[in-house]
Amino acid sequence: MCTVNMKEVLASHNSLPEAGNTFYNTIVGAIASDEKVVANMEGVSSLPSMFLNVSIGRIIDEYDMDTLKQHVSFSNITRSQAERLKDYLIRYN
Repeated sequence: MCTVNMKEVLASHNSLPEAGNTFYNTIVGAIASDEKVVANMEGVSSLPSMFLNVSIGRIIDEYDMDTLKQHVSFSNITRSQAERLKDYLIRYN
């Protein structure tokens, strides 16, 4: 299992697509080694669509929703973040 501090991922890049690509690569690595990624949402204020499209959306496109659910989970997620993610996934499908 790999824990990713999402606040650091979002803050350590010059753009949201770069941050999304970093998270995407982490997920792809977890899928390849049949592991799980836990995204720690502590300190994250928002989940911009541009970040989600490049990371979560790309995983759904290249694999599928079930693969995403098997390999990615979230910790320290607020109710509003969970609702945002749920809405994104519903609209993406």
